Amino acid sequence: MRIALILVTLVFEINLYFTESEAMQQQKKTNGDNAIVRTDDNNKLADEELGARARQVVAQKGGTATLPCKFSEPGAGIVTWVRRRDRQLLTVGTATHSVDNRFMIRVSSSDWALVIRRVTLDDAGLYECQIATYPVEQHFVRLAVTEAYSVIPGGPDLHVKQGSSLKLECHLMAATEPPNFVFWYQEGRMINYDADPRVSVELTQNGSILKVEKIKITHGGNYTCSPSNAKSSSVNIHVIEEEEKPAAMHGGDRRNPSPAILASNFLASLLAAVSWRIPAFSSLYPT
Repeated sequence: MRIALILVTLVFEINLYFTESEAMQQQKKTNGDNAIVRTDDNNKLADEELGARARQVVAQKGGTATLPCKFSEPGAGIVTWVRRRDRQLLTVGTATHSVDNRFMIRVSSSDWALVIRRVTLDDAGLYECQIATYPVEQHFVRLAVTEAYSVIPGGPDLHVKQGSSLKLECHLMAATEPPNFVFWYQEGRMINYDADPRVSVELTQNGSILKVEKIKITHGGNYTCSPSNAKSSSVNIHVIEEEEKPAAMHGGDRRNPSPAILASNFLASLLAAVSWRIPAFSSLYPT
């Protein structure tokens, strides 16, 4: 087994050399016979040439990336994966050759996919898989890594009237996979599992929804959603208190009397205004 591994590695290195040489020769023809190109530039230009026909895969930081490698005859030889940036041999067959155990092979009927767990921003770049046939069959995959973040629409400040309902939505942006969980915090205290019946949390495909029914003054403050695989976001909730009615108005609204009350008040005012003009009965009939 050890001898076979050494032979596969030698075949891989020889093929890699000829692949780069071919790309370098092509670039020299394009630049002219008198062009001077440094070795580092040659490697970069070779990767650009190969990357032009590479398949594009997007993964997010902290997630899992799956790089496909489908062959016409998958059983014809040993499959290897290499990271082109530093020419690091990652896998040979189903075994991981790299000391980084985040790399592993997932085999199906015709696909020897390279799986990268806990993806980092440094994992971005060009990858190559090949099968040791004659001629050697090669496939290239370019991995792009995004950094997911969350947003709460309507922020950073929301004003809510006391007694009404509050609905906060936490949306994940630039994410390639759903979160395992989303924790909500009020003033730094997690409230997902609070006993408060007014508060409920629902996990969605693209984030989470927080609902507060019949909001109270104590429900105000800073709210933060913290997804398992994305940056957190916050919003400040300001609860507006209801205006209390004066004590004299608790039995009814005096500012809007009924028509009957208006007519009664008018008649009383009229009688009071004319009563002083009517002479007393004793002055009309003196004794």
